[in-house]
Amino acid sequence: MNIIIEIIFRGLIINCFGLYTRFYFFKLTGTPKSKKYLSGDNKSDMFNNVSQHVLNIIIGFIVFAIVSYLIVYLIYS
Repeated sequence: MNIIIEIIFRGLIINCFGLYTRFYFFKLTGTPKSKKYLSGDNKSDMFNNVSQHVLNIIIGFIVFAIVSYLIVYLIYS
Protein backbone atom coordinates (compact mmCIF):
# COMPACT_ATOMS: atom_id res chain seq x y z
CA MET A 1 0.00 0.00 0.00
CA ASN A 2 2.86 2.39 0.80
CA ILE A 3 4.38 1.81 -2.63
CA ILE A 4 1.15 2.82 -4.37
CA ILE A 5 0.85 5.97 -2.28
CA GLU A 6 4.51 6.79 -2.96
CA ILE A 7 4.02 6.34 -6.71
CA ILE A 8 0.93 8.54 -6.71
CA PHE A 9 2.37 11.35 -4.60
CA ARG A 10 5.96 11.43 -5.79
CA GLY A 11 5.47 10.25 -9.35
CA LEU A 12 2.24 11.93 -10.36
CA ILE A 13 1.74 14.96 -8.17
CA ILE A 14 5.28 16.13 -7.46
CA ASN A 15 7.25 15.06 -10.51
CA CYS A 16 4.57 15.32 -13.16
CA PHE A 17 2.38 18.21 -12.07
CA GLY A 18 4.89 20.21 -10.04
CA LEU A 19 8.05 19.82 -12.09
CA TYR A 20 6.54 20.05 -15.55
CA THR A 21 4.24 22.95 -14.65
CA ARG A 22 7.20 24.95 -13.40
CA PHE A 23 9.32 23.88 -16.39
CA TYR A 24 6.74 25.03 -18.96
CA PHE A 25 5.96 28.19 -16.97
CA PHE A 26 9.59 29.26 -17.06
CA LYS A 27 9.82 28.31 -20.72
CA LEU A 28 6.76 30.42 -21.60
CA THR A 29 7.98 33.43 -19.63
CA GLY A 30 11.28 33.44 -21.52
CA THR A 31 13.56 32.36 -18.68
CA PRO A 32 14.03 28.64 -19.36
CA LYS A 33 15.41 26.50 -16.56
CA SER A 34 16.59 22.92 -16.92
CA LYS A 35 14.61 20.04 -15.46
CA LYS A 36 17.70 19.06 -13.50
CA TYR A 37 17.78 22.48 -11.82
CA LEU A 38 14.03 22.50 -11.09
CA SER A 39 14.11 19.00 -9.61
CA GLY A 40 16.93 19.99 -7.24
CA ASP A 41 19.53 17.52 -8.50
CA ASN A 42 22.41 19.91 -7.85
CA LYS A 43 24.67 18.00 -5.45
CA SER A 44 26.74 21.00 -4.37
CA ASP A 45 23.91 23.23 -3.11
CA MET A 46 21.79 21.61 -0.39
CA PHE A 47 19.52 24.64 0.03
CA ASN A 48 18.64 24.51 -3.68
CA ASN A 49 17.79 20.81 -3.39
CA VAL A 50 15.32 21.39 -0.58
CA SER A 51 13.80 24.61 -1.90
CA GLN A 52 13.20 23.29 -5.41
CA HIS A 53 11.62 20.11 -4.05
CA VAL A 54 9.33 22.07 -1.71
CA LEU A 55 8.25 24.34 -4.57
CA ASN A 56 7.51 21.28 -6.72
CA ILE A 57 5.35 19.86 -3.92
CA ILE A 58 3.39 23.10 -3.47
CA ILE A 59 2.85 23.69 -7.18
CA GLY A 60 2.07 20.00 -7.71
CA PHE A 61 -0.69 20.00 -5.10
CA ILE A 62 -2.18 23.23 -6.44
CA VAL A 63 -2.26 21.96 -10.02
CA PHE A 64 -3.58 18.57 -8.87
CA ALA A 65 -6.42 20.29 -7.00
CA ILE A 66 -7.29 22.43 -10.02
CA VAL A 67 -7.26 19.46 -12.39
CA SER A 68 -9.34 17.38 -9.97
CA TYR A 69 -11.86 20.19 -9.59
CA LEU A 70 -12.13 20.62 -13.36
CA ILE A 71 -12.68 16.90 -13.90
CA VAL A 72 -15.40 16.76 -11.25
CA TYR A 73 -17.00 19.93 -12.66
CA LEU A 74 -17.05 18.50 -16.19
CA ILE A 75 -18.51 15.20 -15.02
CA TYR A 76 -21.31 16.68 -12.92
CA SER A 77 -22.28 19.69 -15.03
